This record gives sequence, C-alpha cells and structure tokens, in this order.
Amino acid sequence: MKIAAIPRASADSPNMSEKDMALFRLTVEKLSEEGHCTSVIEDGDEIPTGCDAIFHMTRTAQMLDRIAAREKEGTVAINSAAATRNCSRLTFTEILTREGIKQPPYTFLDTGTSTTPALRFPGWLKKSNGWSSHPYDVQYITTEDELRKSIENLHARGIDQAIYCEHIEGDIVKFYGIGRHDDRDKFFRLHYPTDGKFGHEKINGVPHKYPFDEEKLQTTAFKAAAAIGVEIFGGDCIISPDGEIYIIDINDCPSFSAYREEAAEEIVRLITSIK
Repeated sequence: MKIAAIPRASADSPNMSEKDMALFRLTVEKLSEEGHCTSVIEDGDEIPTGCDAIFHMTRTAQMLDRIAAREKEGTVAINSAAATRNCSRLTFTEILTREGIKQPPYTFLDTGTSTTPALRFPGWLKKSNGWSSHPYDVQYITTEDELRKSIENLHARGIDQAIYCEHIEGDIVKFYGIGRHDDRDKFFRLHYPTDGKFGHEKINGVPHKYPFDEEKLQTTAFKAAAAIGVEIFGGDCIISPDGEIYIIDINDCPSFSAYREEAAEEIVRLITSIK
C-alpha cells in the first residue's frame, strides 16, 4: 500500500508532543516493516495524489481540508477529516446528546454577555471550539466570581462560546479504542490517570476505584466513536460512587502512551484492512 502519514503539529499537542510523536513514528515504522510505502507529510505540505490511505494525527484546518480533498478522490483517511472535526468540544457534546450518551449536565454560554444563567457550583468552564491547547481552555470553577472572570478571560482571547459542565464527584477513567464499531476484535483499554496535559485530574483526587461495568463503558465508548466517526480514539469519563458512567471527553488519535506498542500494531492492522 501507498500511505501518506501526517504527524500532529506541536501547537496542537501541548505537553504531549513527545508522546504523540512517539506513537506516530512507531506506527510509521511498523507500516514500513510490513513493506508498505509510507511517506511522511509535514503539517502544511501538500498530500500527494494516488495514495491508498492517509494515517494522520493532524488537527490543523488547512491539513484537514487537504485530507478531505483526497478523500473525495477515493483515498481513505483514518481518522477521516470530518470525524476529526467532530471531536471539537461543541460538536461532540451535541452528538453525544443526540445519541443519548450520558454526560455531566451542561449549559452553553455566550462569553460576550454580562449575565449568566443560574448555575450549580462547582463546575468546569470549557472553550467550545476546537481542542484544549491552553491551560485556561478548561477551568475548574467554584464561585460566581470565578465564573465571571474566567468567561471574561475566554472572551478576551477571542473565544465567543463556552460550555459549563457540572462537576461530578467520582473517579476519572481514561479509555482508548481502535477499530470500527462492528469489528469483532476491537482494541479497548482503560486506566486511572496519574497525570494529564494540564493537571486537571488532581481535582477529583486519588481514585477510589468505584466498581463499574467495564463492558458497558466499552459499548458506550464505541457507540460514541461510531456516532462521531472516529476509528482511532481516546476519551475520559467519570465513574460516580454508584457506578454511573459520564463521558466528559472524546479525542481523535491520542498518544496511547500507556499502550503504545500494541496500539501501533492495532493501527497498522486497521489501516491495512482497507479494501
């Protein structure tokens, strides 16, 4: 197969660029070892015509446009440009709501208004467009005054809309998936995080490891991924003390740092299964 491979720009990978690049390089290496002609295309360069597939981790609008153009010509991209864009926070929040997938109660906010609806504290204020790339893109809020100042901060940065999500007490669990929703042998892993891009996991404290239905989480994760369109994905959820699962984030092609070797092998399997 002739495969174009596009890494993630460092600006879209805050505090994670080395881990993201490690997965990318390992996947390209394994593709080459299997005899596939793999060309690395730097973010911003043109994608050659005639490729059988595109493996990418990009999130830049220009490259997603170029991937979409190649898709129209018949090249298969994993993840597709449309699916990657669906991982923007506002979009995936609306998709999960339509699918009936449980999320923390949320409210959309206009950062340009001086008034806000009555909200419950504590909670999380998140920019609605794109992905988190700045420490203040996601903020833990405990008072009305903190909310006001944080909204003003987002507005000053040119962010017009935000999402306020109620804080759910419980354990944060990270999950990772590779495969199509109808695959029999889908890759799925989960773990309790010890760190993150900006340290927000510390708010929920040391995991209590509340009992929950892991099979239900896998089913829910792949249902969400299928609705969004991603085939390589990761995410975060909260497990409440009574075992309820709340999805709080879905990401396209995470670093899989805890499972890098086997994840790269599964990504290669997925790419080379293209007919």
